[in-house]
Amino acid sequence: MDSKAFFEKFFKSKKDYSYSKSLLDFFEKDVRPKLAENAETNINILDIGSGDYSIFEDVKDFRASVTAVDFSKHAILRSPKSKIKYLEGDITDTKFFPDLSFELIFDSHCFNCITTQDERDKAFKNIFAGLKTGGLFASEMMVQPVGTKAAIPFKIIKTALELEEEILSHGFGINYFMISKDCGFMSEIDGVEIKCDLLKIIARK
Repeated sequence: MDSKAFFEKFFKSKKDYSYSKSLLDFFEKDVRPKLAENAETNINILDIGSGDYSIFEDVKDFRASVTAVDFSKHAILRSPKSKIKYLEGDITDTKFFPDLSFELIFDSHCFNCITTQDERDKAFKNIFAGLKTGGLFASEMMVQPVGTKAAIPFKIIKTALELEEEILSHGFGINYFMISKDCGFMSEIDGVEIKCDLLKIIARK
């Protein structure tokens, strides 16, 4: 079973709406203040890897048009009927992109699930092309802890340095780079908690 087949099965059997609360915290505390200059206008946001429920369903008092994208058709079929536009799509597809440009592209743990370098390069190229000049890419990614090795099936965990170099290589400038230590993540396969570090990064086109 490849990663896409695994996540299709996961969303097909999923019972309740959920997302990682750390994503909402990241947006509210770190990303939202950097969008303050656009507070009086309705901005366009793309949420990639939204699953069946975008974090932006729970963002209050914020003027934005949100498009939420996930490659899982079962996730999109389960998504709520709301002002958010949910689309089935694959950010690694060279033909992918909504007919919009965005002030913010927010990664809801999508990049943790893109495990080949070729697909990651395609995703970063799509994101860079889809951002308006000065637009932000914000992502929360698992990173390897110093002195040990962490692994989760169907996900990639790079070092912080590897991720920094990867993002810079695609033309972004880095505005925010913060590592949190000893974060726990539950494996969807066996329920085992994996300890690794967590990188929060905001990059600008």
